[in-house]
Amino acid sequence: MNLAVALAPRLLRHELRLHTRHGIVAGIAVITGIWIALLWLLPPAARPTAVAWVLFLDVATVGFYFAPALLVVERANGITAALRLTTMSPRHALAVRIGLLGTWALFAALAVTLGGGVGWAPTVLVGATVTAVLLSLTAVVMVGRGDTLTDYLPRIPVVGVPLLAPALAHGTGLVTHPATRLSPATAALELLLGRWSPAGLLFVVLVCAALWVPAERVLLDVRARAPQRPRRRERARRTDVGPEGAVRSFARTDRRSLLGDGMLVTLALGIPLLAVLLRLAAGPGNGWLESRLGVDLVAHLPVLWALVLVFHTPVMAGAITGMLFLEDRDAGVLPAVAVTRAGLSTLVAYRLTAAAVLTAAALMVALPLAGARHSAGTPGVVATAVASAAASLVPALLLAALVRDRVAGMALMKVVALPLYLPLAWWFVDHPSAWAFALVPTGWAARAWWASRPGEAAGFALGAIGCSAAWGAVVLPRLRRRLSD
Repeated sequence: MNLAVALAPRLLRHELRLHTRHGIVAGIAVITGIWIALLWLLPPAARPTAVAWVLFLDVATVGFYFAPALLVVERANGITAALRLTTMSPRHALAVRIGLLGTWALFAALAVTLGGGVGWAPTVLVGATVTAVLLSLTAVVMVGRGDTLTDYLPRIPVVGVPLLAPALAHGTGLVTHPATRLSPATAALELLLGRWSPAGLLFVVLVCAALWVPAERVLLDVRARAPQRPRRRERARRTDVGPEGAVRSFARTDRRSLLGDGMLVTLALGIPLLAVLLRLAAGPGNGWLESRLGVDLVAHLPVLWALVLVFHTPVMAGAITGMLFLEDRDAGVLPAVAVTRAGLSTLVAYRLTAAAVLTAAALMVALPLAGARHSAGTPGVVATAVASAAASLVPALLLAALVRDRVAGMALMKVVALPLYLPLAWWFVDHPSAWAFALVPTGWAARAWWASRPGEAAGFALGAIGCSAAWGAVVLPRLRRRLSD
């Protein structure tokens, strides 16, 4: 025990180096700065409530991104198996990691509250910390025996929706039933809203204590197993065919990998499910929402359709594509592909094309399924699908070109997601300065969706293609160098 205590500072220094080297600290700092700038654009009276939701939905979710990424990378590199030979128990390793993630959330929450001009409140800071600890422990348990992040990502909606939906419903006033308090996230959100509740805090702490035991077992299981590479990597190494055969091989191995970890199933079911929920909200749910909140959802449907489908679909498709590149790099596949006749350029072209095609196909199905009506009719829907398909290339290129591993990839994904969703504000801003959103390809996709004539929608689709091509011209040279490392 004394030896373990003596080794704790060394473990803390090691964890700090990991968080710094993988871009976790930098990513949190950048996101915090962006949110502070955006909060200053809001009226002062709206900032306290906005701060609470920013902390709940973004700042305090650091563990949901980084805890699983660190575990997966350590498992792949055999670091946790080596730690099994030391006197440091999983309990100490888990305490240091979760404690550090909670500390980053605390510092970020303090910066957002002070920088956002609302002043700091102990209740809010406590809420941010316990929320980060709760979500971090939940993410560790969700990783389980998964070998890759594509094992983990399909589990997020399965666990995240039951955990967070009651809090969202309660916090927005949609549902006031006591059953919403069965989720610890509801009590955490109330703390972030400045409502001190000793009973709620105790409930969150007890849930964290209950999650601690299975989280320790996950770390112990990780340390007990030798690192393994997925079968799809083994198949990729044996690929030494021309471009056409290589594309078929890449597609076959990607399909088997994504089907094996459930990612394709999640996408295939998740997007239509979101579309159906939007259709229900626009129909039977609209009257209920208007009676509960006095909000006519019909007036905001173009924005809602843009957020959930036009923006979210390409961002997710691009993020998954970029993560596949990072997993291949961590598994040592890319150098082997580089010496084949097909080469890395074929792999890059295939992956980007697949992301764009899947994004366009998903939107062509989901928009009509959601009951979304384009002012320009079918040509407008097609133009929107093309624009969103082009937008999917940017997150994929950024992830593949700018970072070296999956932990840094998760940090970058958290950073780039906010600018990619930010052009949603274009709907509310009627000023020439709003054309700054055109620097982001999702801004062109939004304008294609909101266009009133077919020619106008087609023009915005061409703008999205041009914007993505410009990003590609900047990023592709770095991508070639990074992939050949």
